[in-house]
Amino acid sequence: MSETTLSQDEVLALQAKARKLESNLMAAMDSEPATASAPLLAASQALAELQEQLRQHPDIALPMLGRLERGMIRLAGERYRSGACDHLDQEMQQAFIDRFAQRLTLLDGIGPVSARALFVHGICDLEQLKALKPEALDQVEGLNAATRARIKQNLP
Repeated sequence: MSETTLSQDEVLALQAKARKLESNLMAAMDSEPATASAPLLAASQALAELQEQLRQHPDIALPMLGRLERGMIRLAGERYRSGACDHLDQEMQQAFIDRFAQRLTLLDGIGPVSARALFVHGICDLEQLKALKPEALDQVEGLNAATRARIKQNLP
C-alpha cells in the first residue's frame, strides 16, 4: 500500500473543514431548538466537503467521521422533534428532513418517502432502525404494509 503525502495546503484545507464541522456541531448542540437548523445544515455541508476531500486520498481513514455523522443525524432528529424546523416553510422543512434522513435509504426497501416518515417518527439512522422490534414499525405513520414488510425482511 502506497502512502500519500499531503501538501501543506491540503492538510490546512482538511483542518479548516474539520474545524468548521466542529464549530457548527457545537453551535447546534448549544442552540435552542428554534435556532438549531442552520448550524446543523452547515455542519452537514462541512462534513460532506470533508468526506469529498478525503475521497481523493483513499488511504487516509478517519473512522470518527462516521460516528460524528451518526451523532449529527441523531441531534438533527432530536432538534426536529423539538421544533427546530417549525419556523421554516414546508420546502425548507422537507430539505432538512431529506438531508438528515438520507442514510436510511441505504437499506433496501427504504426510499426517500419512507426515510422521511421514519425520521419524523424519531428513527434517524440504521442502528436505531435495527434496534427496533419489528412490531414497532407498525406505529410509524406514512409506511404502508408493503413497505413495512420489505423493511422487516431486509433488517438483519
